Amino acid sequence: MIWSIAWKNVWRNKKRSLVVIVAVTLGIIAGVLLIGIVEGWTKQRLHDAVYNEVSHIQIHNNEYIKNEEIDLTVRNLDEITRGIDSLKELSGCVKRTKIIAMANTPWANTGVIIYGVDPAKEKQVTEIYKKIVPDGGRYLDNREKGDILISDKTAELLKLKQYIVTDSIIEKLRGEKVPVAVLTKLETLKDKRFRSPKDFREALRKEFGKKELDRFGLLITDEALDYRIRNKVQITISDMEGTPIQGIFRVCGIYKTTNTGFDQTIVFVNAGELANLYGGDDILTHEIAILLSNIDDAGIVKEKLRRVSGDNSVRTWKEMAPDAAMMNDFMIMYYLIFIGIIMLALAFGIINTMLMAILERTKELGMLMAIGMNRRRIFKMIMLETIFLTVVGAVAGILSGWAITEALGKTGIHFTGWGEGFEAIGFAAKVYPVVTPDFFVFTTIMVISTAVISSLWPARKALKLIPVEALRTE
Repeated sequence: MIWSIAWKNVWRNKKRSLVVIVAVTLGIIAGVLLIGIVEGWTKQRLHDAVYNEVSHIQIHNNEYIKNEEIDLTVRNLDEITRGIDSLKELSGCVKRTKIIAMANTPWANTGVIIYGVDPAKEKQVTEIYKKIVPDGGRYLDNREKGDILISDKTAELLKLKQYIVTDSIIEKLRGEKVPVAVLTKLETLKDKRFRSPKDFREALRKEFGKKELDRFGLLITDEALDYRIRNKVQITISDMEGTPIQGIFRVCGIYKTTNTGFDQTIVFVNAGELANLYGGDDILTHEIAILLSNIDDAGIVKEKLRRVSGDNSVRTWKEMAPDAAMMNDFMIMYYLIFIGIIMLALAFGIINTMLMAILERTKELGMLMAIGMNRRRIFKMIMLETIFLTVVGAVAGILSGWAITEALGKTGIHFTGWGEGFEAIGFAAKVYPVVTPDFFVFTTIMVISTAVISSLWPARKALKLIPVEALRTE
């Protein structure tokens, strides 16, 4: 009976109850969406760190980690290879040559780290082959000689990324419903070559107003982008004796990940061709990257490999990508912080509403006590009213938040204005929110706890009422 009375009491003042319910609903929606974005970013960063940058485990010569010299290769290679092949947790493995080099074109130069790889085995461990940009060529192929795979950022630094407006580009833009007035202004830039995004943006800024740039600038830039595929790149490295040597490669493709720092330095060539350049009799192995079937097995596999590693260093992804590891390990802390702040703010609103309800019903509560309702039942009734008020809003908030997150998880949220800054620290400019079942369980517990705690003060206020005095209240 107390449950029924408490539920009816919630709706005695519908306007006030609905205000609280809507506040709780909006608060929960905000919490779900915020956590969804953080969870999406965390999962994206972890995935990219493992499948683009460091794999699950890497093995190096101990001294190579301190000083990346060409002669500091992995020791006991045959024994380590047998140990890796025996792993039941193994998904893929690749041996790499890794050399610091200088890359040059006729227009610019930049320092790079050149990886000599077996393209087929590299595909088993990394997803770089999936990151080839549109119209950016192709991935490395063992059958093609002299190929080099570079990033979008490296192409920009070497001036191999140019912008040019042609008749065909203008026709494409016309097909994208770009206004004739904008296309007319674009004619002044036709067939002019710009070798950097900055120069092209400056040229657009001179021709177009702010509104036109905001609406069509990104589209025009994307369409005008042209990569100089098959252009020659001169690579300079030091051989085993420390003598500088040079080789010529042709750009076969351009890749782009979500980590500008990684992209800026890493280029790929066939390991055999790199060996021909430094003059080694055998392909040098400076790094072994291992991908496992389950990321949770990384610690166990590390211990297995340490037994046969000798003087080599065996490190897991957590040691090589501590930023991704920290975010992954501290998700529960993010839950507590974000949802805790929202629940704290909502708790004050709920307490205020219930105290007002107690004040308005002082005479009624005094009468209930006078006719025999004990204080325990009064306490229970007030607590149930508070819980009902909170839970109704929470259920609506969780369902609405889940629906919004699911929709945005398919379309993604693009932080265009901050994209360059996000990618500089390894996070994608476009995030796909995701919420796990664990979060909903956590939120439910937090909501119930908030409701119970919020009910204590109003319920205690009701218990302090003296029936005789309460009955005299007008």
